[in-house]
Amino acid sequence: MTLTAIRRTLLIFQVNMSSLSNSLLIPVEVRGMKCLDRKKFSRIVILPILKIPDEKLSKITQICKSYFLKLSNFMPVQILQEKNSENFNKCIYLNPDKVSKWLDISEADRTLLKQLNIADDNFDKKEVQLNYDNFKHDEIFKAILPENEEVVSGFSQIGHIIHLNLRDHLLEYRSLIGEVLVDKIKTCRTAVNKSSFIDNTYRNFSMEVIAGEEDFLVTVKENRCIFQFDFSKVYWNPRLCKEHERILEFLKPGDILFDVFCGVGPFAVPAAKKKCRVFANDLNPDSFKWLNHNAKQNKVNMSLFKSFNIDGTDFICSTFR
Repeated sequence: MTLTAIRRTLLIFQVNMSSLSNSLLIPVEVRGMKCLDRKKFSRIVILPILKIPDEKLSKITQICKSYFLKLSNFMPVQILQEKNSENFNKCIYLNPDKVSKWLDISEADRTLLKQLNIADDNFDKKEVQLNYDNFKHDEIFKAILPENEEVVSGFSQIGHIIHLNLRDHLLEYRSLIGEVLVDKIKTCRTAVNKSSFIDNTYRNFSMEVIAGEEDFLVTVKENRCIFQFDFSKVYWNPRLCKEHERILEFLKPGDILFDVFCGVGPFAVPAAKKKCRVFANDLNPDSFKWLNHNAKQNKVNMSLFKSFNIDGTDFICSTFR
């Protein structure tokens, strides 16, 4: 079996395993949707519940926690509004993927529940109206995007921008993917998809706004500093945050740092804040602009900080002397 075949087999297995989450609740007719229609996620479902008395709520919920129905904007424990239910004023909504009948609850847990006078008679089913707001972005993607194919496996967030690098088979869904992310991630106002490789002099790349505002000016907090920059014009990789932090831990006051390709200052600015003497360079004029802006915004001692906007080779040859 080739490496590609093995990878695809593992991918299908992962998709099938992950699709178990709330798989019975999302309508199947949304599969293949390319234009987001939120109304199609509205449906009435029948959910398993346990009717319980209020005075035993704390002990019962501890036993039943692993069976809870977990949905966005939905409380698994609710007031039971039914006639002839004087003795049971609360109900626990159970995950239908795990529980469809009383015996689906493990024997050990049933024994504990019976000690609290909760038994088969307390098990019931109830109609509930669900809608788009009850589902997370990954659940919506699994329901809509092609089966047995890689879905949106990950993305980066830079300030208010979600940055994706979508596979070819997902490009026709990109507008929908962007809309869902803007809807579901509260701090996201803009979703972009990378539309080219990093192959230019300044190491930034072209991007397509697939949803939200066309606003590339972001604010990012990293290593106790605040950075502002135009994400469309500079290089910033949020996955390097821990690497930046790890290297900064080696620096101590009085050290000298030469940062040849400093970008907007994720090394240079925190190093200067630690009272290191910093020589920071970047060829990209936009990076140079935001480097100096970030140094001032973070109240760097400018007597310890010197910035350059020249080629890296020239910086090394001229500044290292």
